[in-house]
Formats: sequence, C-alpha cells, structure tokens
Amino acid sequence: MFLKTKELVLEFEQDGQVRFLRCELRKSKRARRVNLRLKSTDFALLTFPSRMAWATAEKFLMDHKEWLERKSQQFPVPISIRKYFENGGKICLGPSMVERKVSLSFDEYTARPLISLENQQIGIRVPRSGQEDEMIKLACRKLAYQFLPGWLEWAENYAGLYSKRLRIGDQRTRWGSCSPKGTLSLNWRIILLPQELGSYVIFHELAHLAQMNHSPKFWQILEEFVPHAKAVDRKLTKDGKVIFSLGRLG
Repeated sequence: MFLKTKELVLEFEQDGQVRFLRCELRKSKRARRVNLRLKSTDFALLTFPSRMAWATAEKFLMDHKEWLERKSQQFPVPISIRKYFENGGKICLGPSMVERKVSLSFDEYTARPLISLENQQIGIRVPRSGQEDEMIKLACRKLAYQFLPGWLEWAENYAGLYSKRLRIGDQRTRWGSCSPKGTLSLNWRIILLPQELGSYVIFHELAHLAQMNHSPKFWQILEEFVPHAKAVDRKLTKDGKVIFSLGRLG
C-alpha cells in the first residue's frame, strides 16, 4: 500500500537540448529498502519505506541523477509501430497460437482498420490518412480486447486462481497489475510479446491474487506455473523495452 506520492522532474542537457525525466516518489508500508527503477526514457520510480523521511528519499534520488541520465540513454529509440511490423515484428494471440507476422496494407477508401486472420499471418488494412501508426495501434488493441480474455481464462484454469474483473489498457511502464479486489489490468502490448513472455505476465498478475507482494512466498507460487520465473522476469525487463517504445514518437 502506498501512503503518499510525490513527483519531481529532473533536467538533463544533451547535445545542446534539454530533456526531462519525471520521477515519482512513493512512500510504501511494504517497502523494506529504497528501490529506484528507470521505467522508460522519461519516467523513473522511487519506492521507499514509510519510516524514511521525504528529504532522505529526495537526496537518494539526486545522488543517483548521473546514473539515471546514463541509463535513460540506453533505452531503445522509439520507432513507429508500422516500421516495427514492416521489419518483421509479430503478434501472439494466445498460449496455443504461434506468433504471426503482420501484413500491412493502406487504402484511402477504408474508413477504419480492418483485420484478417489467415493461416500464419495477420493482415491489417488501415486508411491512408497520415495517421497510419495510430490506426495500426487501434487494430492491435482490438485484437488484444478480443483475445486477451481467452488467454487469461486459460491461465486461470491452469493456475486455479480466478480474477473478478479484467481491464485492458495502454500503460506506459507496466505490463499489468492486480488490485486487492481481484481486478486484473493487462497491457494490450502483451500480444506483441513472444508467447512465453505473454503467458508469464498473466501468470505473474494471477499470482498476486494469492500473494499481494513480491515476497519469497509470491515467487514460490509463481514458480508453480512458470519454472525459473525470475529468469523469465529478467528477460521480460530486457526484451520488453522495445515493445514499450513502439509508437511513442510524440
């Protein structure tokens, strides 16, 4: 449980340009130590124990300003989702489905995205309007709304853990979350992950229904569904950066 949050903005100068990094500080009852994570090129999260003073947490953040600047430059450069698919990016629609290549087409007479599922390929046709990237993302979100509920149901039956409600969104830095009331929130971009990583995200959130933290007990539960869960989690952190950067050009 987060007791209170505060936001700070750090400024970095690079090649004569000023860029900004939004930093959210969260005081948490569950935190046992300070945890600083860079979530994207423009967002960092600092979680710290409730006994720690805000001034101490802010000093910790400033002491790591150079680290944040260096690490933020290592994130993938955002690219268009159109280019991603044209370069061979794939979509996976469930635990028993192969990852499929995406065939894009553009038509000035099409008013909305059209999707076709044929053989081992997904066809997406969008209007030629100058907003192709947004239309492709809209098509992907439609696929996520259609197929993620079934993927979740499969995982629930496998794990014996059942959510109360599913929400699908476009979170900037999180693959998913689980509320104390049993609501699972999943990022539509899960369908852009390889099948192994997509299933991992869903099992990770389901495990929170049994253990609402990242304690050893949580990882023990998750290991029952995902062998070597921590290694898979590290792979998700590494490979997922590219997926989170897609289409975030503005």
